[in-house]
Amino acid sequence: MTQLLDWSKTLVPQRHESGCVPTGYEWLIRYLKIQGVNLGTFQEDFDLGQNNGFDSVSAKIRSVYPTIKVKVEIFPKGIDKVNRIKSLLEEQKPCLMSLALGNGLGWHIMPVVRIDETIQLIHHADADGNCTWVFPVAEIVWRHDYLQGGHDISWIEPQ
Repeated sequence: MTQLLDWSKTLVPQRHESGCVPTGYEWLIRYLKIQGVNLGTFQEDFDLGQNNGFDSVSAKIRSVYPTIKVKVEIFPKGIDKVNRIKSLLEEQKPCLMSLALGNGLGWHIMPVVRIDETIQLIHHADADGNCTWVFPVAEIVWRHDYLQGGHDISWIEPQ
């Protein structure tokens, strides 16, 4: 099993319905303990509403915080995405994964905290802690390959 160390100590509640992308990036920044970022209004500052996506939000983050090296990678096949996530977690590099929820239902962006035969994601956080979803790797691959969207991941390279 490959797991991020002490991931459960980082709690970031999503404050806006459309804000899973900026919430995810805030989680990465807090987990990585990146300094000099205004976290008090981070979700509001980087919530682009209907234009939220890894490319658009990461571009805005880079424009405000040029030292934060946000990376985005798109995968044609689900197994390639899973293998890349595993390699990042083996290096203790947290990442965000886009997960297709179903045709016409969009996708949700969540931090990945553990991988083995399953993938554990932080669905949301509240006063009681992190609420996680766990999916078999085969289902992640199937969702990637057969549902619309959810083909990319994002992470922050060390400074």
